Amino acid sequence: MKYNIERLFEEYQIRKENTKSLIDQVKYNIYRATTRDNIKIHYIFDRLKEFDSFLSKIKRKKLIDPFNEIHDLIGFRIICLFLEDITKIGDLLSKEFEVFFIENKIEEASHDVFGYMASHYKARLKDKDKDKDKIVDLAKNYSFEIQIRTIAQDAWASISHHLFYKHDISLPANLKRDFHALSGLFYIADTHFSLLQDEQQKYFVKELQELDDGTTGD
Repeated sequence: MKYNIERLFEEYQIRKENTKSLIDQVKYNIYRATTRDNIKIHYIFDRLKEFDSFLSKIKRKKLIDPFNEIHDLIGFRIICLFLEDITKIGDLLSKEFEVFFIENKIEEASHDVFGYMASHYKARLKDKDKDKDKIVDLAKNYSFEIQIRTIAQDAWASISHHLFYKHDISLPANLKRDFHALSGLFYIADTHFSLLQDEQQKYFVKELQELDDGTTGD
């Protein structure tokens, strides 16, 4: 299939100019909701897919209407602290935005794979946000994708991509074993951070109860 590259690039540039206010609004909604629900966010990354990557995806998937068929042209990645926060944040996204597709790569992932685990939400702004003056009119209905990962998941994805996935070579068996063994260590770290948080909360509750009962102190 032949594509008019010049016309695609022109539309891409228009969208690039229009997305800044949209990105600001999306991030504002996320920070507001997570702060309200007392969920700690480590960081939110945002990016506009590079044109070469966008064009490659169009050709690979043989898309006819790429700007309406590719929903991750505008992308966000929420980095949280604990595994249980992924579900909590996902529930908030479904309330804050018009979510039309959810892909849970954490539950669907193979048991021997930790890298690239994340929850993906494809969404648009809700009508209440589309009406705000600071949203560029042409960007109101742009779709975007939001990924949610823990710090450990994001670190593993970044390191493993640099070491392995960018090379078009077949790895020897011993390196593959080490690769999967390391992924297990990251997974254990993630689960134990959650366990530590649970134990800490139980300890605080116990201390408060003892203070109320007058059983601590001199």
